[in-house]
Amino acid sequence: MVANHPVNFSADLTEERLKLLCLNCLDVVADSILDSSSIYDTQWTKGCLPYGRLQGLMYHLSLNKELPWIKLANKTMDYTISIGSTFLQFVIDDPYNPKKIHRLNSNSIENIQSSFDFEQDSNVMLWRLFIGIDKLDSQAEPTATLVGYDSNRNPVCFWSYDDAIQTPMMAEDTKVVEIPEPILARKQNRDDSVNGTK
Repeated sequence: MVANHPVNFSADLTEERLKLLCLNCLDVVADSILDSSSIYDTQWTKGCLPYGRLQGLMYHLSLNKELPWIKLANKTMDYTISIGSTFLQFVIDDPYNPKKIHRLNSNSIENIQSSFDFEQDSNVMLWRLFIGIDKLDSQAEPTATLVGYDSNRNPVCFWSYDDAIQTPMMAEDTKVVEIPEPILARKQNRDDSVNGTK
């Protein structure tokens, strides 16, 4: 299995940026799953709502002045963002066994970028952020995995978002507190006091 960090291929794809992007995406998708869980929802609404809301999220993130590194480069149904100068599309599918193979095709924005990369003799990559939704377990949280593909559509980089809180492995020593030893005594039984025994 290939497991390099995306920043090894693109300086734009830092850990901090990817974590922020994935956290926002997973929150929006989780809300979409809840919102499309009524008895009136169909497979179509359940499938379209998360993807559409991700598109809306990307639009709003691109307007955020505190995130100048993210832009919505393409607003069509195969919407594409740029993180710095690196293009990225979204797919709701299994990153290790994708069924939506057509989503690995590059769009016009990515094709233009690829032509520049060929001129610079660099390694051409396609980036896809896969959002995994477990259709068998409605309680399972969605997942986010970034996959980088070479020019032959072979995966060469996998990065998965992990929302586990990192805690330090060592703690400072604490002062020892002296606790006095308790005095033990036999508990008097009610029956013993009635019989006159102690």
